[in-house]
Amino acid sequence: MSPHTSTMAMVGDAHIHFDYSSPGVRNRIVFGGLLPYDAVWQAGAHNATWMETNKDLTIDGKVLNAGKYGFFVIPNQEEWTIIFNTNWDQHGKDEYDENNDVLRFKVAPKISEEIKEHLEYKVTKVNNTSGTISLSWEKVIVEFPFEVN
Repeated sequence: MSPHTSTMAMVGDAHIHFDYSSPGVRNRIVFGGLLPYDAVWQAGAHNATWMETNKDLTIDGKVLNAGKYGFFVIPNQEEWTIIFNTNWDQHGKDEYDENNDVLRFKVAPKISEEIKEHLEYKVTKVNNTSGTISLSWEKVIVEFPFEVN
């Protein structure tokens, strides 16, 4: 069972919203097992995870225009590729096309001692113009900063 859930935060005037289905670990090896390394994953269960922002954001030195995006990742032991893609409404990664990527960058994962049973996204406000986005599941935490333009 992968409950449908969402998280959102206001950072200054920016309203940032993630919508996803949260799978459980259920005693499985997730990264490098259930989810192979170096393959695109829709960063949730069932439908592709999506993110919506009403303000332009700067992430990894690049501008992500206000709008709604599919959120995909490519897990790897050394670094994860984070992907924002214009096709937000799709089942899994069935229609994923790299040509629709608008932003792609790498992040080194952090490994936790404790197992996070259910996938969780967090949007954390640092101040009125910046914040962080994170996803954590199993023993992996992937986090990256953003600025509100």
